[in-house]
Amino acid sequence: MKRILFYFSGIYNGGTEIETLNLMKSLKKEEYQLLYYYQDKENSYSNMLDKFNEVAKYEDIYLPTQIDTLIYCTEASSEIEIIMKNVHYKNAYFWFHYFGCGQEEFMIDGIEKNYIKKIITVSNYAKNKLISIYPKSKNIIEIISNILDEKQIKEKSKEHISIEKGKDLTLVTVARFAPVKGYNRVKYLAERLLKNNIDFKWYVLGKGSNEKEHNEVVNMLEPYSNNIIMLGHKDNPYCYMKNSDYTVLLSERETSGLVITESKIVGTPCIVTDFEAAFEQITDLKDGIILERNNIENWENRISEIIQNKSKLKEQVADFTYDIGNIEKRWKEIL
Repeated sequence: MKRILFYFSGIYNGGTEIETLNLMKSLKKEEYQLLYYYQDKENSYSNMLDKFNEVAKYEDIYLPTQIDTLIYCTEASSEIEIIMKNVHYKNAYFWFHYFGCGQEEFMIDGIEKNYIKKIITVSNYAKNKLISIYPKSKNIIEIISNILDEKQIKEKSKEHISIEKGKDLTLVTVARFAPVKGYNRVKYLAERLLKNNIDFKWYVLGKGSNEKEHNEVVNMLEPYSNNIIMLGHKDNPYCYMKNSDYTVLLSERETSGLVITESKIVGTPCIVTDFEAAFEQITDLKDGIILERNNIENWENRISEIIQNKSKLKEQVADFTYDIGNIEKRWKEIL
């Protein structure tokens, strides 16, 4: 039985944790013993920790341990000496989910000091950007698309919910309250819809990683509370996606939008900003609508397209297929 240890700086409610859980659940218990460690005990989310404990066992890296594979899900710079001293492994990979503080530096250090064998990332955009940052990474980067539990997503999307729909438009956003998620653009698009007399309801599912970020978004969107309904974090966002005309993700950047794939699985098109990876997931006016991040003044000109194409786009997204089999196969080859 192979012992796999996943390293996190903290266990939060983000895409990194969701994707790791999906991978863990896809691996057979008879073949793998799954372990995890996280550094940030104070700010980690108890509900997500409960989910991890259902499929994996917490392993203290401050005690000597023998494993087969170490997967860094986030950078581990502050504890790398402890890991090198106590964690004895055959292979180590860096599963690169996002560009953030410390991630690129950790990758470079890991390659230079030879404690990372391979970089696994989720899009061509991420691969190309990593190569531009550090050309030596070119030959050790592998792309594996987001791993999702398609069956569970579809089943959860059928859950009955009672929500008020807009006469013209019903929207949902599923994203943590952070500047990178573009909630200032949510405010702007809401203003444009109101200016064009569009009757809409917009459900926002998420919360801040800290009180400051949370309150900033709440205060920003509060003036639009007749149209924007803030529901906090929901363990099942899929039923809201299923009952909306569009899932909206107006981020400044994403390595690959987990929410986009989830939404397409339940048959709902997306409205997204033109962050680089978006073009690998969405074709404008085919399975969604792509808005220009740096030309929000032009958004008003696209309001009519958003309204007129909602039924057509929903029909076209119904043809989306998610190749979970190939993704699982590639992971098992690595492990």
